[in-house]
Amino acid sequence: MKTIIHPNYHVTYHEFSERPLSDSCWSTHTGPDGRIYVACCTEHTGGESVTVVRYRESDDSLEYLFDMDKVTGDLRDSGRATQCKIHYSFAPDAERGLLYCATHLSGPPKGDKYYNPWGAWHDAIKAFKGAFLVAYDTARDQVQDVHLMIPREGCRCLCFDPERRRLYAVTYPRDHFVWYDLDARELHDVGRLGSVNTQCLFSDAAGRVYTFMDSGRMVRFDPECERLDELPWSYPHADCQSPWHGVLYDAVQDPAREAVYMVPWKSRPHLARFYPDDGPDGRLEDLGPLTDQPDRYQAVGVNQDHVGGLIFGLDGKLHYVKSEVVHEDGTVQLRGVVCRMDPVTLEHERLCTVQGGNGASHYVARAAADSRGNFYMGKILARPAGFYRIRIDQPQAKNPPPLRLWG
Repeated sequence: MKTIIHPNYHVTYHEFSERPLSDSCWSTHTGPDGRIYVACCTEHTGGESVTVVRYRESDDSLEYLFDMDKVTGDLRDSGRATQCKIHYSFAPDAERGLLYCATHLSGPPKGDKYYNPWGAWHDAIKAFKGAFLVAYDTARDQVQDVHLMIPREGCRCLCFDPERRRLYAVTYPRDHFVWYDLDARELHDVGRLGSVNTQCLFSDAAGRVYTFMDSGRMVRFDPECERLDELPWSYPHADCQSPWHGVLYDAVQDPAREAVYMVPWKSRPHLARFYPDDGPDGRLEDLGPLTDQPDRYQAVGVNQDHVGGLIFGLDGKLHYVKSEVVHEDGTVQLRGVVCRMDPVTLEHERLCTVQGGNGASHYVARAAADSRGNFYMGKILARPAGFYRIRIDQPQAKNPPPLRLWG
């Protein structure tokens, strides 16, 4: 397939060769030490575990730090659904030098082909034990603490409040908005969001937490009054769609402004911009569609018409990866194209193609940046899985990029 190449963007692929059964890399995050941590997940093979991996820039290699099943004691061959993945659930604690990691479900028990969390809810042998929380000390290179955070359910996404020492999360399969008191080790259940899980939470300077329900409506949790409020905003969508399934997929804050940019887990995705302090309910803007719009009368899959990997570069521009349909040699294929947008002019440009490894390369999950402003983006739909590293030729940063508090 013909690739797109920008002279200042250099893409390499790093495969989890030591975990040949791995099939996804959902979480990619900058740790409090400035190094890049990724989740090597194995969710489609029974009896396997997620491994936390760190990229080592000095020799361009991978460090396989720990397997979640071993540090939690919930072993992969226990007969239960496995601790198979970390799904948008890394969160850095800069003050303590910790990286919080919470697990999610989907991997079947050893010997099984699939896992149904509803069907196994009362199964004393196979039911998922729950989402474990691991606090990894990045300075000492050791696991500091491990405990069960969400019994019986997985953690879909995570957001850290350093002032209140809380972790906010969305559970699966019940789709409840919860928060966890790190000091008291207590879980607080705020309530159900719907039937389609949001993939992302984000916070503002006041510690309020935002996401979208499956109705497409925006909600905000205010920790001062301990209340989840529905805001008068629905996620922007194509005119041939309803607001339904307008849940959040990815969100990133502009380090130079108060605005948060976001994309949905929805076909025909639109880019939205939210100003949390503009009025009592904030202000949501529709910045338009990001992918090539198929015929409005033709169905398109959410996993094919995809945008992910939102991240700001040292140039002050928003970067993302969109799926793009390519007609070549009589076949239809998909590729992932790195793009960037100027937040002032709103002009978009295509930069380069992500490629490498087994399987398709059109679906990028999360993105992270190191202190030099290089990007790291998780890949799924591959076995083994891996991540892309995008080295960018640019002036050295005076200050490292700010840490993202959500997964």
